[in-house]
Amino acid sequence: MIRAEIEHVYLVKKGGRSFIVELHRAPNGRLFVVPIEVLKHVYTIDEESGPKEWEYKVEEAEEIDYMQLPREVRAALSRVGL
Repeated sequence: MIRAEIEHVYLVKKGGRSFIVELHRAPNGRLFVVPIEVLKHVYTIDEESGPKEWEYKVEEAEEIDYMQLPREVRAALSRVGL
């Protein structure tokens, strides 16, 4: 496992879609681009407790247009089809 710290969080708008992009920096200087498309999850632990929800907190994210992202981040996102 690689230990990395979140350097920046973006809420990216591209066309009619929006998704989160986290930039993680490892101690050796490597940058990891982590796209998150599903911002709300519904899960169950057991039948008695019923369904629970988890939602990504977008309040902390900087809202930005896709074309305003740094070039290397856009290149990484295009490689995964975003």
